[in-house]
Amino acid sequence: MSDESIAVVKRIYEGFDTGDMEKILECVAEEIAMDHRGIGSPDYPMNKVFRGKSGMREFVNLIFDTEEVLDHEVREFFASGDKVAVTGFFRARVKATNKEFSSDWAQVWTIKQGLATEWKLYFDFTAEALAYRP
Repeated sequence: MSDESIAVVKRIYEGFDTGDMEKILECVAEEIAMDHRGIGSPDYPMNKVFRGKSGMREFVNLIFDTEEVLDHEVREFFASGDKVAVTGFFRARVKATNKEFSSDWAQVWTIKQGLATEWKLYFDFTAEALAYRP
């Protein structure tokens, strides 16, 4: 199951990197919950839990509509049971403010019956939130 679960997550990242929303949506369950909240970070448009395929679409569109992705590195994958943990790096520029932010990240995915059902990001949310401020 671990190799298959990692393959699902890799397909999601491939879809993100190529802007292929349909590829992403094929890999997620209808009830997916995407937790993009930073404890103690200032409020900004992405500081929330996105739910369902419509939430996944909203999340990806928010990134592409409001940020210019400058660097997205997916580094390592670790799997145990129904969980896949991934490490990486992200750097972007907020279009409205022209401010850049970057952070190493870790993401934990839950994969059930070949589909992603949960996603949690560990990231410098404060740096991202401050880049949205004028």
